[in-house]
Amino acid sequence: MAKSSTFWEFCRKTAHLSGLLIVIGYTLVYEYFSPRTAILAVTALLLILIEVERIRLDYRPKIANLFDGLFRKHEKTNISGAVYLVISCIIAFSAFDYWVAFLALFMTVFGDLSAAIFGTLFGKKKIYGNNTVIGTLAGFVTNLAVGFLIMPEFILLIVPMAITASFVEFITIRLDDNLTVPLFAGFVGQTIVFYSDLVLPPIDFTFLGLL
Repeated sequence: MAKSSTFWEFCRKTAHLSGLLIVIGYTLVYEYFSPRTAILAVTALLLILIEVERIRLDYRPKIANLFDGLFRKHEKTNISGAVYLVISCIIAFSAFDYWVAFLALFMTVFGDLSAAIFGTLFGKKKIYGNNTVIGTLAGFVTNLAVGFLIMPEFILLIVPMAITASFVEFITIRLDDNLTVPLFAGFVGQTIVFYSDLVLPPIDFTFLGLL
């Protein structure tokens, strides 16, 4: 039973990586069309997910039972974290500068994944909710690594956002951290940009060979 629970937890967190596809898709539409079109495209994805969730929750199709382990206990009767993640993408890219939103969402995906994996495998004592010291530290280190990998010259932006993302993930229990983490981290990052006169680089995905 424990092994099965660990397997599904790993699957849940790995599924979070799909959030990266949303960010990349948004970037491509933004580059080749316009920011407004990109937001509209992500909103269309949100509407599709909402409809899928409506069918899953209202009609309980048998095929959904095959993926039952992907949903947490409260998600079996409520909307899943995937919906909250897409909502976060829409708000983040609408309210924050592109790179602030980009960092916040990538920290959410990779930080949460790292915290879950290390916490499950090596965390021996839960200190708050389901969080362990090992998992929380792993998430924080991952947040920093993601930030420095993407924007190594912006330490003033990266460190506060990484701290915020890790802290909010740690204290979030009943709410969905797919919503709280990117929005709080992005808000802190955007505030720093405003008050420190940071000049963020232009949107450029050539390092991934996408643009």
